[in-house]
Amino acid sequence: MAGADDAGPPESPQRRPPATGSQSDRPRPAGGQDDTSPPRTGPGNDLPATAGTRPGKGPPATAEARPGQLLADLNRMRRQARTARHAYWFPLLLFGLLTCGAAPLYVAAAARPPASAVLTSSPGPILLGGMPIGGLSFYIGWYWAVALVGGYLLTLLWYRRHARRAGVWSPARGYLITGVVLTVLALAVPPLTMWLHPLGLLWLPLGDVWIRGTLAFLIIAIGLWVLARAERSRALAAIALVYTGAALLSSLYNVENIVFRLGWNPRGTFAWQLTALPNVLLPAAILLAAGCGAFLAQRTRRSTA
Repeated sequence: MAGADDAGPPESPQRRPPATGSQSDRPRPAGGQDDTSPPRTGPGNDLPATAGTRPGKGPPATAEARPGQLLADLNRMRRQARTARHAYWFPLLLFGLLTCGAAPLYVAAAARPPASAVLTSSPGPILLGGMPIGGLSFYIGWYWAVALVGGYLLTLLWYRRHARRAGVWSPARGYLITGVVLTVLALAVPPLTMWLHPLGLLWLPLGDVWIRGTLAFLIIAIGLWVLARAERSRALAAIALVYTGAALLSSLYNVENIVFRLGWNPRGTFAWQLTALPNVLLPAAILLAAGCGAFLAQRTRRSTA
């Protein structure tokens, strides 16, 4: 029959979907539309034209927040990179230990010299060693000449090693140049100006800064300011500020007077020699405490990262 031929062969049972109920059993939305048909848009329809948007409200909120989120992520990555390159705990601990190593020399220089040796000239670095009394400051001057240059070189090597491990480079070359240039000037100014009389006495009015043999502390302080700028670290800038105050105090004042007011009453010759230690140990204690704090803070950030 023609009608039967047009209808085609009956569908196999394997291809038939499982019967879940006739379409008459399914609820139909109002208006006669089938629930499987896509929603219509138009002037008479209450549905929005685009999902996730509001008429007259612009793009979705997620699209608006995307540029702000990218900017926040970029700032966070910058802070992480800046924190990863911070390694200033090493020069703090290094120069703190070097200052403690110079303490016995200050104690030896505080010994009372014989009357014939008072105010004799010293061939050592005058500005780094302090007032040349009986040649006792000779070793202090040369100690700081070697310790400053060696400390700055070790710091540069440390930053290069840290850059290879962290993948972020800190510009520590300016720190090295500043420290070495200041050290060389402290060594060269007295002998050079002595040849140019009367210009050879130009550095004498600044005697309050170097007479106690603490000029090296001020050189370290200037280097910390340069390093804080290179590191862009507010914490290191605060440390440099506190250390600079301690270095100026040790250079311009006898710190042992404060210890005397606290009840220290030295007795004996050697005990009076120990009165030179407060001027040395105060800057050293600040460097060591700040270096330990910076080291612990860096380890904490690494463990939480």
